[in-house]
Amino acid sequence: MVSRPVTLKGQMHVCPMVDPGPRPHIGGPVISTQQNFVTVDGVPVATVGDSLLCTGVPTTSDKITSGSSVASIEGKRVARLGDACAHGGKLVQGVSWLTFE
Repeated sequence: MVSRPVTLKGQMHVCPMVDPGPRPHIGGPVISTQQNFVTVDGVPVATVGDSLLCTGVPTTSDKITSGSSVASIEGKRVARLGDACAHGGKLVQGVSWLTFE
């Protein structure tokens, strides 16, 4: 397994979904986390189930669906660069110096 950078609240994802019609979702930041206990410089670490903002028209939300197999916070897997999202996209930002498999 490859160790990948941990994603924080406010970091970005991409979303390939085009729904409804010709309006792409585009992607956007992690907008809410289920935990605030573990932080990096005061910013919460994202976990599976956290909400993401799709900034295309219409503005809608997405969720993180995959995470680390070895690291969890309050029973939820830690989200990392490249982890999957419910609309078929992935997380595209992470903290380079904090990584997990």
